[in-house]
Amino acid sequence: MAKKRYVLVGTGVRARNFIIPLVENFREDGELVGLCDLSPTRMAYYNRQLAGELKFHEVPTYDAKQFEQMLTEQRADCVIVTSKDATHHDFIIRALRKGCDVITEKPMTVDAEKTRQILDAVKETGRKVQVAFPLARDDGGFRRIARPQEHASL
Repeated sequence: MAKKRYVLVGTGVRARNFIIPLVENFREDGELVGLCDLSPTRMAYYNRQLAGELKFHEVPTYDAKQFEQMLTEQRADCVIVTSKDATHHDFIIRALRKGCDVITEKPMTVDAEKTRQILDAVKETGRKVQVAFPLARDDGGFRRIARPQEHASL
């Protein structure tokens, strides 16, 4: 089975809660293939982390205005949304309409109308949206949650 291709939009501090587990613990199932943000500096920071400490490799970066271009060029299967909360709905809906599933950090969006728009896009496209809340802020905690069989004391 081919690896699922993930892209991430929003490279602030919360992005690490998704990037680190993906590239350290789930390489056999998925691959981070692109980053998207308004800030070239933040994307460069994560690329340095990926190629250095995380022993992965740099990935292509895209300005937020190039979001759909990233989805197409990187053949994304799933979009991870960690952008500013008020922008979640926009990226979620655009990703769904491009044929991608979505994992978004909480909150999914900021008001009822935007929630309705997301639910309408889910119904329209048949794609999935999952809302994630990283319960553990460190890698060890994520492993205990993701693979509890490895931690008999839990």
